[in-house]
Amino acid sequence: MDLSLLFAWTIAVLAGVACVGALAVVIVAEVYTIRRTIERHRRPDPRPAHQARYWLEHSALTAPKQQP
Repeated sequence: MDLSLLFAWTIAVLAGVACVGALAVVIVAEVYTIRRTIERHRRPDPRPAHQARYWLEHSALTAPKQQP
């Protein structure tokens, strides 16, 4: 068996293992993200009223005040 052929097979196998490992990491991350999203929708975070209105009160675009 030629040394370059053995090297090519080794590189191909390592690349395949790396792709499978990356796919496994992405699948696990997606599962945890979905679980966390479902949990947040089941138990919403109670916010005080002043935090819920924060962005409404501090909006970047405001309507100009009407002058009589």
